[in-house]
Amino acid sequence: MLAPDSLVLEGRFRVLRPLGSGGMGEVYLGEQVSLGRKVAIKVLHQDLHAQAGMAERFKREARLLSAVEHPAVVHIVDFGESGDHACLVMEFVEGQSLYDVLIPGPMHPGRALPLLHQLAEGLAAIHDKGIIHRDLKPENVFISPGARGEQARLLDFGIARLVEPEAGSAVSQVGVVLGTPEYLSPEQAVGAKVDTRSDLYSFGVLMYRVLAGRLPFDGPAPRNFLAQHASHAPLPLDRAAPSLSRFIGLLSLVMRLLEKDPLKRPQSAHELADALAAAHSALSAFTPGLGTPVYVPQGGGPSSGTSVFGTGESAVVSAGPSGTAVFAGGAAPPQSSGTAAFGAGAGAYGTGPVGSGPMAPVAMRTGTAAFGTKPSGSVATVTGGASLVKPQNLTVMLTDIQGFAERTSRQTHEENARMLETHDRLLTPLVKEHEGRLVQKRGDALLAVFRSPTAGVLCGMAMQDRLWRHNQTVPPEEQFHVRVCLHAGEVLLTSDTVLGEPMEVVASVEHVAAAGEVTFTEAVNLARNRAEATAEPCGTITLPGREEQLQLYRCQRAAEGPPFGDRFVPASGMGAKLASLLGRVSGAFSPLGARVAALPGMARLSGASRRLTEWLRSALTVLRTNRRAQLVVLVGALALLGAGAAWLVHLNDPVVRAYALLEEGKKDDAQEQLEAVPEEAQKEPSWRRARAAVYHAKGTHKSEYFLLSKLDDEGRAQVEAPVLDGLAEDYGRGGGATMEALLDKFPKESVLGHFEDLAEEEYSLRQWGALRYLEYVKATASVDLVDAYSRALESEDCDIRAQAAVRLAGLGNPDALPALTRATQLPRTGVLNLSCGHNEAGAAIKKLSNKRD
Repeated sequence: MLAPDSLVLEGRFRVLRPLGSGGMGEVYLGEQVSLGRKVAIKVLHQDLHAQAGMAERFKREARLLSAVEHPAVVHIVDFGESGDHACLVMEFVEGQSLYDVLIPGPMHPGRALPLLHQLAEGLAAIHDKGIIHRDLKPENVFISPGARGEQARLLDFGIARLVEPEAGSAVSQVGVVLGTPEYLSPEQAVGAKVDTRSDLYSFGVLMYRVLAGRLPFDGPAPRNFLAQHASHAPLPLDRAAPSLSRFIGLLSLVMRLLEKDPLKRPQSAHELADALAAAHSALSAFTPGLGTPVYVPQGGGPSSGTSVFGTGESAVVSAGPSGTAVFAGGAAPPQSSGTAAFGAGAGAYGTGPVGSGPMAPVAMRTGTAAFGTKPSGSVATVTGGASLVKPQNLTVMLTDIQGFAERTSRQTHEENARMLETHDRLLTPLVKEHEGRLVQKRGDALLAVFRSPTAGVLCGMAMQDRLWRHNQTVPPEEQFHVRVCLHAGEVLLTSDTVLGEPMEVVASVEHVAAAGEVTFTEAVNLARNRAEATAEPCGTITLPGREEQLQLYRCQRAAEGPPFGDRFVPASGMGAKLASLLGRVSGAFSPLGARVAALPGMARLSGASRRLTEWLRSALTVLRTNRRAQLVVLVGALALLGAGAAWLVHLNDPVVRAYALLEEGKKDDAQEQLEAVPEEAQKEPSWRRARAAVYHAKGTHKSEYFLLSKLDDEGRAQVEAPVLDGLAEDYGRGGGATMEALLDKFPKESVLGHFEDLAEEEYSLRQWGALRYLEYVKATASVDLVDAYSRALESEDCDIRAQAAVRLAGLGNPDALPALTRATQLPRTGVLNLSCGHNEAGAAIKKLSNKRD
């Protein structure tokens, strides 16, 4: 121990009083005599200093440490020996240790990310000098006030190197613990060689502690922590802190840092700093005024150097433009008590005058699942928080089942799983049919986006009509009563979440919306095509912290039957509805309509056909409310009559008739139709494609592939759906290089678009083939893989069942457990009761159950 007023390092520094002690030495508050400024003096324990070669080594290491110059790294002022002591003099940091700051609870991301970014840059600075910190933990981080906000400072970097044996040394280090067990990397825990990536793991533990208010492992003893860091999976951050679930990139970054394998972590502190900067930018995009909060001492007086931000009730709120308040300190904001399943971007922060409490963030259910197609255009997928996405103006849809929590509480696990499967089967296909994108599916809640407000409203109406028809066939306890809510605005769209103020608004709409209705805001009402549906005001809501009220609307319901009369269907699915529409115009067209609906390719009408059907749909809507419009409809009917005549000619085409016969299972008749065509006509690409479809139906696959391989680019560009169906089925039988080479020759957009539709069908060999091919070409962003592979478990082919179970295990999503459980209950094969995918399904259940626990 050094006595107060004693001088060290040749009288340049005076000891004032002890500050604390640790495993390597004592720390004193001191004064630099020549300048009268405060310093911190760290003195190594005498037993360490007495080790052979330590004095020379101390000087070498201290000289290296003093070369680091960075605002986030505490500066080394001087070093040397004073009598029997080795002293390291550092600048004295005013402020509060991160450990003390975290005592009330976790930091809000808006405050944490700037500080963590500063620390990552400081860590990069010491790594650039060849120094590994080895002991990152909250106690070694100080937060100092400053004119520009808070500044994080890194302490005690590199000191642990002094007690490590040098290469070739026989010096024993038994009893010396390098680092703190709660924050050690797996390499440190098992005594393996460490590099800078070891610090990145420790940074991940620190980051987890900052954001969640707890550690990723439970310990409690040091030996438990060592074992857990070495071999146990950390608790997912979104389970430790559900309020963070909306920050997908941030969650991914933390879990990457906690990878056991250093190769799977970010590879440098510079990369980490870039990812944190990007995450902070994405967080700030919808939060005016968000940034490093201004330091305000407790009590409003001058800085005392002992506290940064108030805690508990004295948490500081910094003001942004337009009265936006950003939660800045103290305990984490309370969780929403509402039923919204998806979090908001800007909605995570309070709005209102300075000094008002922050608005509670909308909590998202835990877990992470990616759905829907990759964003196009200017949108880039966020990976690990390192990539930015650009705002888009979209319509956001949020749905949920009324009374879901009460219903699940009285049902068994199997009944709940069946309920959700039925719910998803009814509703999720409608999103894609209306050219929307299903972004997330969490329990009973669906989150989707649409580029067109009209499409979003029509999709909601179609959902309610389909639910109405379902409810007519089941007892009351099995019926679905769903809220459909929509709002439009600028959002950030990633591969599996939506961030921005519209999420806050649509969640607020959900709180007041009635089941069975399609409820939307003024923003949607103004932008939609009002001819598509009549709407009426249905009240207002007041968003938290705002004075103005938001007008809500709902679609008017039909007097009887389906609530919206089954009138509104997407253009991409007009084939079936066209027959009904033709029948309304003229009974004579009913047979024609039926034939038209059965034609291949009607699921993908041309642009002209889409425009015609959209016009007819609008005309019928106007007709219900405006008799003068009947004349318009009559003119349209005459135009349709002309189009019908053209279709009648088309129906006599042998190629079209062959496809129709194949649809009816009449393979030989289809072949006769094609063989009756003149030899010259058989050179047409359309004939060759149809002949290939017949070959497929008859199992003559070599001839099928030969004909398709001889098509030129134009011939492949016009490929019909039945031909692609056949190729998907063939790929499901085993795929292989020949099939892959053939599929690669067809236009990518045609193949992938059709195969995405097939992958979402009920199980069939073509569904399985489409799914496997999409995985092969890595184009599954728009496919719910868990759902698709779960359906494949219904196959009677044992090999397919086994492959599906193995793939579900690899996906790692516990949502697959109900389907896997049902697969284990299917009959086994033969008198010997051999496994038919049962073993693989059982292994998958074990793996996913462990992951969920």
